Amino acid sequence: MAKPLVIVLCAGRGGWTDGFLAEGYQAIGFDVVRHLEYRGELVLQDVRTVDGRRLRHAAVIVASPPCPEFSRWDQPWTRAKNPPYPTLAIELVQACWRIAAEAGVPIVLENVRGAQRFIGPARAHFGKQYLWGDVPPMLPYWGSGQNAGRQKQSLSSTAKAARAVIPFELAAYVARVFKP
Repeated sequence: MAKPLVIVLCAGRGGWTDGFLAEGYQAIGFDVVRHLEYRGELVLQDVRTVDGRRLRHAAVIVASPPCPEFSRWDQPWTRAKNPPYPTLAIELVQACWRIAAEAGVPIVLENVRGAQRFIGPARAHFGKQYLWGDVPPMLPYWGSGQNAGRQKQSLSSTAKAARAVIPFELAAYVARVFKP
């Protein structure tokens, strides 16, 4: 029997992918940068150019568009400096929605709290990971596992990559929910 397929948009270092692989999925990620840590199949392609109709065979799509533009608008000390409008971040989020609609596949999109100002209220959050789309009605308890109590802000500004990784507990849980 074939493994279920997850499509990971803005794959990054593979936080979503690691949880899905652990649950027996095949993972195909799309990103513009190849990270050595990424353990799934990776397509180097801007998500704004992905044709979702080619992804209809996926069980689910997960996405984590880059968040720095949204984050700047969420911090009063940078918002006071009138940061540039988050045009690229919004374009990437819109591309993720389009891809999922073209594929006819459920999507869970993760980003930061500050994205709500631009893309609407999140359906839920898991610690500092805010979630939109086809979010499961219940999420695992955030106070357990390897990320227990960890706040993204508890990591230094030089640890941007670590702050961006989806917690394994969240990724594995979402994988189980959508497993055919």
